Amino acid sequence: MLLALACASPWTLAQDDLYVGEAVVESSRPGNPAPQPATGSDPILDALNQVLVRLTGRVGENVVAELGIDTQKASALALGRQFRRAEVPGAGGSMIVERRLRVDFDAEAIDRLIDESGLLRWGSERPELLLWIVVEGDRGAEYLEQDRILQHAIEELGFRYGIDLTRPILDASDRVEVTPADVRGGFTGVATAAMKRYGADGVIMLDLRPNGNFWTGRWAWRIDDQESAFQRSGAQPRDVMELGLGRIAEALAARFSVRPSGGHDQRLVISGIDTTAHYAEVKRFLESLTGVETVRVISAAESGMTFSIRSATDRLRQRIELTGPLEFRRHDLATDTLHYRFAL
Repeated sequence: MLLALACASPWTLAQDDLYVGEAVVESSRPGNPAPQPATGSDPILDALNQVLVRLTGRVGENVVAELGIDTQKASALALGRQFRRAEVPGAGGSMIVERRLRVDFDAEAIDRLIDESGLLRWGSERPELLLWIVVEGDRGAEYLEQDRILQHAIEELGFRYGIDLTRPILDASDRVEVTPADVRGGFTGVATAAMKRYGADGVIMLDLRPNGNFWTGRWAWRIDDQESAFQRSGAQPRDVMELGLGRIAEALAARFSVRPSGGHDQRLVISGIDTTAHYAEVKRFLESLTGVETVRVISAAESGMTFSIRSATDRLRQRIELTGPLEFRRHDLATDTLHYRFAL
């Protein structure tokens, strides 16, 4: 059995990361140590477009150009800039050194720009996905061997699209529950126990196969009861990874994006809140949801605490149930009250 590429998550999504963009300014390549300027548009426009793609799910599009944003306006949206050095693994074990411009953009201003432009916005409710990868080996499907280029690509693409990826460490439990044959077959249901163990909200399975001068990737992924499968091909495994994760990002954005709704109040009854720490965690979670303006406690009883949530966007229930510590119990249609249970 080959050594596993799978390991602890290389990049964990943080709320602030959604509004950070990076653009390559110059790079130094093997055999040519002199820095080479990067081609393309203004780096701050590239960084802003990365953020807008991440928040709208419009993969491969130039949202900055569509909205008519120039360098001056992009600069006005920036809170801070800094340059950083990044090492990118290249072919043959060489390293490419890049100088990148990292820009922190104003979250409120960016949200307002998207909403006023009439675009759907995919906020902070992003599922954590458990990613399994196998490749064709001498004996058929095998867990992917350690590959620095592909590992770096996964980290970069997770950041670019705002996808929270975790990879299994492939301990004894992982290997028994999810075999390479399961991944090749796209049997996402067998990963249910592993998802619970890793605290993931969904699973992605990728079967990579060389096919002459190109590579083919067969993808299968699942969140809740919704499952999808597709195929993408590219010159290198990294291309397959980019095309596949890009499609998944588009699908997630289509499902979880929100739009301004004019503001409305929703009542929630949440049981299982037994300590002050539980209350603080629930309140913090509710306040972090996209579009939520206020969270008020109306009453507290043995049956649970009653909250009033004012949200400026739609699909509140869907966002609550996507991630976080609340388990849905029922919807009282007579009073339009949602009932949940706090689950550790």
